[in-house]
Amino acid sequence: MLGRWVWQRVQRDPAIIRLGNLLRYSQSYVPSNRIRSSVLEQKTYILRPHHAIQTGHHQRPRTFTTAAISPVFVPPLIFIGLLVSLWAWKCFWIVLLQDKLLYISWLPPFARSERIADYENECRPVQWTEKQIRSLDGTKLAVCEGRIPVAQKQDPSNIHDQGVGAASRRKTVVICYFQGNGGSTPLRLPLLSTILRSVASSSPDGINYVVVALSYRGYWTSSGRATQSGIELDAQAFLDWVSKTYTTLDTDLQIILWGHSLGSAIASTAVATYLSRLESGQSPSTAAGSPVPITGLIMEAPTSSTKDMLISLYPQKWLPYRYLWPFLWNNWNSSIAMERMARYREIPSSVSLPPILLLCAEKDEVIPAHAADQLEGDGRRLGLDIRRKDVSGAMHTEAPLKIEGRKEMAKFIIQHSSGGTK
Repeated sequence: MLGRWVWQRVQRDPAIIRLGNLLRYSQSYVPSNRIRSSVLEQKTYILRPHHAIQTGHHQRPRTFTTAAISPVFVPPLIFIGLLVSLWAWKCFWIVLLQDKLLYISWLPPFARSERIADYENECRPVQWTEKQIRSLDGTKLAVCEGRIPVAQKQDPSNIHDQGVGAASRRKTVVICYFQGNGGSTPLRLPLLSTILRSVASSSPDGINYVVVALSYRGYWTSSGRATQSGIELDAQAFLDWVSKTYTTLDTDLQIILWGHSLGSAIASTAVATYLSRLESGQSPSTAAGSPVPITGLIMEAPTSSTKDMLISLYPQKWLPYRYLWPFLWNNWNSSIAMERMARYREIPSSVSLPPILLLCAEKDEVIPAHAADQLEGDGRRLGLDIRRKDVSGAMHTEAPLKIEGRKEMAKFIIQHSSGGTK
């Protein structure tokens, strides 16, 4: 009885009950090999991605950030980067907008709205009229024609006496003017009138001098957009128009070309192309049946090439702009034009090379002095009839305005016109 009572008390004790349950659970739960393998696989699956992430993190390449640069070098690098970007940006726009920058038809302001009447008083007694012609590609071009009335030159009775006789022929010299790259034609009419008055007053009687000035496409009232290829077409159409307009059966016509600054390169290129057309038989037909000769070429404040112009505008070697010439599509080059003209010097034909006058400004602020030196040297090397005159104290646009320059121009025109003595 006593033993039974003790056993019942042990079974009812809570501590003994918990200890018994724990022993039964540990003895009854024995995991199988399959369960243990599954658990290990799950642990491996959980740990493997974490290990891969850690390994990938250490192998990732480092990116370039300001954190990798010493703080001392950050401001200078930013400044240099901005400066290089600004240079590259400006170079890009210089190349892209070179037509607008080279052919400045919009300066001075309202230049394209100017009229001949605005300068009429400054041009007297020369009378100017505007004429319209067409370029070789159909572009509308404006031309200004200037004449001195016959009564201002000489007595009409003398003209009548000179015209008596079957062998009498009138003599006309047309001075074709090619302007520089800025402004409009009316702005230059007072200067052209001064030269025309000087030539007419010094020349023998019986010679009719006419000045015609071409407005390139995109300039003044001419239509189109200025480009080198287009202006070359304009120049040939201009010379064709002069040949047809001023040639008659009883007229001896001669043409003298006068170009200023960029216009000197345009004029020299026009002469070379005109001679090439004469040689190949592509010259325009005239009333007289023979081609009209070009008897003189005046290059005022001449530039040798567009490349030299770019270097003269940006003489600093550390600036990148002077190195942009390979990207230019406007490549005016007077030296190459002279070489083209010289090809006809030894060819036996009716084509005659015109003499060349280099009229240079001593204090030219735009064209460097070495440009004229190069042209003079090229002309003499090629055997061309070339001479040079440096006008003392003259700036870029003042050579014909100085008495020295004006007399030299008048002398050259008279000597190489049909009434002069060579």
